[in-house]
Amino acid sequence: MTEVRYIKDFSKMEQLDQWLKKLVFPGNTTDFIQELEGHSIPGKEVAKKICFYTKNYQYFITAIDRTKGEGYLGCQVNCRKSRPGEDWIRGNDLPDGKFTKVTWNLILKAIVSNELVKLSDYKRPSVGDINNGNDIREG
Repeated sequence: MTEVRYIKDFSKMEQLDQWLKKLVFPGNTTDFIQELEGHSIPGKEVAKKICFYTKNYQYFITAIDRTKGEGYLGCQVNCRKSRPGEDWIRGNDLPDGKFTKVTWNLILKAIVSNELVKLSDYKRPSVGDINNGNDIREG
């Protein structure tokens, strides 16, 4: 008779670790993501705050796994340098909410949106130019 094995339910923090591993695959998460702080109140909650960097921004993710309720997952972003003439660092709140895959996906979409750079208006290729193999640099 075949033994039925049940997959262990991940705690929310273990699930977050799995989501983070997928972001840096095939790399090591500790090469890209820094755990800043964390705490545990036995029987009540476990929390941690992590950060990672891109060329222009620093992202902070706060995760709280509570024994009662859905927990919390949220993200903030700060510029890594101030703008000329400013003596402060700009920042924004990104999505937050219950500790769920839906909230995680909203955070990822906001990060990608924040990182997108507008294309130059200079000589954008048209679909026809790309499909016909035309060199768009030629006038």
